[in-house]
Amino acid sequence: MTINTAASWREIERSTVFSEFGRSVDRVAFELPDGRREEFYLKREGPAGAVLALTPDRRVILARQYRPGPDRVMSELPGGFIEPGEQPARAVARELLEETGYQGEVRPVGQYWHDAYSSARRFAFLATDCVKVTEPTPQGTEFIEVVTLTLDEFRTGVLRTGGMTDTAAAYLALEHLTLL
Repeated sequence: MTINTAASWREIERSTVFSEFGRSVDRVAFELPDGRREEFYLKREGPAGAVLALTPDRRVILARQYRPGPDRVMSELPGGFIEPGEQPARAVARELLEETGYQGEVRPVGQYWHDAYSSARRFAFLATDCVKVTEPTPQGTEFIEVVTLTLDEFRTGVLRTGGMTDTAAAYLALEHLTLL
């Protein structure tokens, strides 16, 4: 018997084992293409966006803050969850302004899945000609240091060293700019 290894799995059972802060973890039982039953733990969360924001002199705007997952201060592209009914471009423009105080021309550069065990869809954007128009207004759990780096500092000192989140969005934006 030949088994189609790319065939869809059939979900048998699902239960939520944790749900808080806009994230859930579900225990899901599947019937695999070969008939076996296996359980997986899947992260369920809503869509989010991140934006590679550049000033007129092509400096990258980053938000640096402590992140509990890696247990360290990380550099991040501005971004966050997309509210129900909100357009992704509007969400990242809002997050850019809230987290950094900058505004610019926002355009989409791609989409990707967070990882193979998550339902999270991520939207990648590029913002150009960003200028500071106000002071940041971070949320209550955000303690952000806004930094700007040259493109070279960003590529070699942050992006390729494992010191940031949202690397897929950054690479999509750099590819769009033909800067890889």
